Amino acid sequence: MKEHNQIRSGRFPRRCAPVAAAILALHLGINPAHAQLTRVTAVGKAAGTDVKASDEALKDAKRKAVEQACGVFINAQSEVADFQLIKDRILADVTGYIVEYKPTKEWKDGDITHVEILATVSTAKFEDAWAHFAQLKEDVGNPRCMIVITEDNDTSDLKDPKYNGICQSKLEAFFLSKDVELVDKNVSQDVKDRDVELAALGNDVNTLAAVAAKFSADVLVFGNAEATPGGATNVGGRTVYRWDIVLNVRVVQADSAKLLHSDSYRPEKPYLTSSAACGDDAFAKLAAEVAPRVLMDVAEKWRKRATSYNIFELRLSNCTRNDFRNVLTPELLKLRGVQQGAEGVKLRELVNEVATIEIYWSFDLNMLGDALSDLAMPGMAIEIKEQSGNRLVAELKKGG
Repeated sequence: MKEHNQIRSGRFPRRCAPVAAAILALHLGINPAHAQLTRVTAVGKAAGTDVKASDEALKDAKRKAVEQACGVFINAQSEVADFQLIKDRILADVTGYIVEYKPTKEWKDGDITHVEILATVSTAKFEDAWAHFAQLKEDVGNPRCMIVITEDNDTSDLKDPKYNGICQSKLEAFFLSKDVELVDKNVSQDVKDRDVELAALGNDVNTLAAVAAKFSADVLVFGNAEATPGGATNVGGRTVYRWDIVLNVRVVQADSAKLLHSDSYRPEKPYLTSSAACGDDAFAKLAAEVAPRVLMDVAEKWRKRATSYNIFELRLSNCTRNDFRNVLTPELLKLRGVQQGAEGVKLRELVNEVATIEIYWSFDLNMLGDALSDLAMPGMAIEIKEQSGNRLVAELKKGG
């Protein structure tokens, strides 16, 4: 027996609809002349009858509203390269495309919760987002990655997480399927897999970034997958256990350990199982669902870092604080490629006369190395000793 709960919903009078659409468009920063707003009715569903199930059904309804409103456009892109990857990434969070929505009905059908909404969707914003990510895939080669993921299949027990499980394997397989080059963590005699495991379980990002840099990786994708018991529910006369699973990811520039991106990725729907334990299947499904979003975010952050300006690190020995402040900084700020004005040269650390300096630079590392070598300073010169990734190692020569 279906239980219906009608929810009152205010509606625009027909004569006011154009005005309302224009106001909404201005609020979103969209030119009313070009705004594309579509009103649709969509129904979402989720297993269970509690408040959490209602929230999940509402989220499902929002996604379906966007898919319905933008269906013609989406179908027209089906032959585009990486169609599914782009679609999954765009629909991962539909909040930005829904101008407004109102729940109109909620009902239970057995052990399933249904929510109906009336939503206004900005198809223009959706199409702009699609074009952005499609261009991202076309323009930017993916960075060389090292992936390290730990897994805890029950955060309520006292067992330690494990390293190099199914979630990491699935992510690596997906990245490889999209022509992303991965490093092999087992080929070096200098770094043992056990060292990587200990650093991962100890949440030691700096050590992992150093390992990634040793393998000439551009970025370290480091994360932890967790499963938390969400209670039991009855579906179709049988007990089903809900698990809340999440993949927390940090994307780190390998040679400097600089954080490029951090996010938590969850599946569209909670993981349900007839077993009271959460096995590898949950993490396998999690990785399969969120891998496109993780890769797109990695590529987007890498592109943003690479196309606006580069942040290069200069490790300069034989350099005092006075050398940096009174001689080096004024000369560096005169270089044409330095960006961000006075903030374009920053002293991050000074230990035993070894200065770690960040330089915001418009061109590539080779050009920065040449510029530093040619820098004219009274009684001083910079001699480049090493160059790798996004880092230069040099010595400040004095008295020459």
